[in-house]
Amino acid sequence: MAPCDYRIFVTVVKNPVHCFYYCMQHLLFEHMKRYLITIWISSCCSLAGQDYVEYQRIWNRVDRDILSGAFSDANARLDTVYHTYSFIYARHCIKALQLCNAQNDLDRAGLWLEKCFLQGVPLWVIRNDKLTKTVFDHPRTCIIINRYDSLRAKYFSSLKKELVAVIDSLYKIDQYRTNRVNDGFFLLKPVYGLQWLRNNRKQFEIIRSLTVTYGFPGERLIGLPPYFQDSLTAFNSIRNYGAYLSDHRAYLMLIHYYSHPHRDMNDLLISSLKQGLIEPCQFASINDFMARWGKNRFNAYPFYNAWHNDPDHSHLPEINKRREAIGLNSFYMQEQYTQIRFNRRKDKTADSSILLE
Repeated sequence: MAPCDYRIFVTVVKNPVHCFYYCMQHLLFEHMKRYLITIWISSCCSLAGQDYVEYQRIWNRVDRDILSGAFSDANARLDTVYHTYSFIYARHCIKALQLCNAQNDLDRAGLWLEKCFLQGVPLWVIRNDKLTKTVFDHPRTCIIINRYDSLRAKYFSSLKKELVAVIDSLYKIDQYRTNRVNDGFFLLKPVYGLQWLRNNRKQFEIIRSLTVTYGFPGERLIGLPPYFQDSLTAFNSIRNYGAYLSDHRAYLMLIHYYSHPHRDMNDLLISSLKQGLIEPCQFASINDFMARWGKNRFNAYPFYNAWHNDPDHSHLPEINKRREAIGLNSFYMQEQYTQIRFNRRKDKTADSSILLE
């Protein structure tokens, strides 16, 4: 980037209106606009600290920038996220790398490639996505690829290993019990169902205890699940849906628990949401299960329309307010993006398109 004209910054202080007209005619207008966007987002984030509700809202704006072709604005938001937030979800690192490569921005691509490896993204994922694999063609990014093993070691050392061991063990039991309910011998399914319900209650108590002590055991604390480490198991998913890497272990166990009426743990989950320990869509889906299956036994839990939809369409304005409060797009935009992802899968372009929220 060329150095900014000092006179612009003097004019900003003395006369903001004159600054606007000056910049409109100045060769550095695009640089100035990008700078102001970065400053504005950074100020919002600094006021709220590392507020991961605002973090999600920034990524929502990046989507709108991408779909409208406003790549310079998207770049400014990427810079803000990179420098403001200590933890960035793996799929967002991939998304940022895709955007940089689409613009042939090698400087930013190098930063985000390194961040991908530090957040646990396996090398095979980068190699098999058509927008990220170009990093193998450039000497500058190849330098970072050569550091993959050391960066990956840093990723593993950043995880809470005691939490990983507990959640992996619980998740294996959960999947075993769930598979028996779904695919077991039909005459024994009532027995399997009771075992499944008992196991759900037991695992909920453990997850709640861990959440009280550490925060919700999601991607920030325990990293990505082993499923994504093996290209043989995850390749088709990445090719068909895109590189939506995320952790789902503790989250799915709560989904199973709340498929029957139980009291919520939203006070703990909201706190974890603000710290980036659970994703907004996961929090919303858990609440959708409480709304759908809770039968108003403990509370009249409201819908977020993330997994289950409220059958009463007149509630949509209030639903959108709840969604916005936790950083989610409106339900209308969610439906739009769902259709875009469906079309990409049908056209076999999911692995050559920039990820959407």
